[in-house]
Amino acid sequence: MGLTYLGRYEAGERVGQGGMAVVYRGEDRVLHRPVAIKVLHPHLLDRPEARARFAREATVIAKLRHPNIVEVYDVSGEDAGQAFIVTEFVDGPALSEFLVRHGPLLPELAAAIVATVARALAHAHGRGVIHRDVKPENIMVRRDGVLKLMDFGIAHVTDMEHLTMTGAVLGSPAHMSPEQVDGQALDARTDIFSLGTLLYLLASGRYPFQSDTPSGLLRAIAEGRYPDIRTVRPDFPDDLHAVLSRMMARSPA
Repeated sequence: MGLTYLGRYEAGERVGQGGMAVVYRGEDRVLHRPVAIKVLHPHLLDRPEARARFAREATVIAKLRHPNIVEVYDVSGEDAGQAFIVTEFVDGPALSEFLVRHGPLLPELAAAIVATVARALAHAHGRGVIHRDVKPENIMVRRDGVLKLMDFGIAHVTDMEHLTMTGAVLGSPAHMSPEQVDGQALDARTDIFSLGTLLYLLASGRYPFQSDTPSGLLRAIAEGRYPDIRTVRPDFPDDLHAVLSRMMARSPA
């Protein structure tokens, strides 16, 4: 028997872990369905900014109702001894793992995946939510093929006070937009740029921006320097390349 949260969610095996939290597969003993229980690391409980950012993720996702966005079921109270979020359990691998297993995808399949994620992001953008960390590790591939966008931990909500971590650049460097690297104000177009890097990765098997050093990587992104995908994937269609080029344009405009 694992730990039980809110008297109904029983935690089982650990299925994931990140810098802020650990994720368990659990069981809703009332509705008899699997759930995912995301628990904030104990060493972060005494850090108000960490608890606030963690709680805000639940608030953000609760605003969204889309078949390709993970659904929140429950959340710990503000005064709870532990901080946790209960969501639907997605039975399947992350898109990053799927890519490792299957290698570069046909450009048309890569585009179809990106289009599905784009629809989920359009729903979020329409409700004032910018994800800011679109990457294959944050997209789950359910066993039946349904994609689920998750991990809104650093999302920016345009109608809420913006939480930041002093001196930190939030987001995954390989998928950052130039405006993120430059520390500029962000809008929904930053997610479009990240979607472009995702399309590039899925179709070619390599990241568009590469460097031996973190500073070199950020500089390449800031300058918008990346190889034409057709040099890596010669069968990449010209019309799709036109779309990709617009998604990854150096200027948000």
